Amino acid sequence: MENFATEIGARIKNKRANLKITQRGLAEKVGISASAINKFEKGEKKPSTTVLLKIAEVLDTTTDYMLLGTKEDEVSVAFRGFSKLSDKDKDIVRNLLGSLQEKNKEENK
Repeated sequence: MENFATEIGARIKNKRANLKITQRGLAEKVGISASAINKFEKGEKKPSTTVLLKIAEVLDTTTDYMLLGTKEDEVSVAFRGFSKLSDKDKDIVRNLLGSLQEKNKEENK
């Protein structure tokens, strides 16, 4: 089994590559050096908790995934950006969900 730092590094690299972000681009968004990202991805160094939180945010994932490889459920993924929505948009989402729940309740009677 790979060591913990290598596993975290592989997950960072995988997410970064899927999002087509360079090491330098990720480093700039996180506020660290590109060489630090390189060392994380190679498993030579583990990111601090603060840096891991920032990396997870930039890569649109969770720290659970970064640390444990936990699969993200669809609901978590869909609502990750909810807190960044305007109040008006949050109300729209809430109303839509309420309508869908009512529709589902009616269909399952």
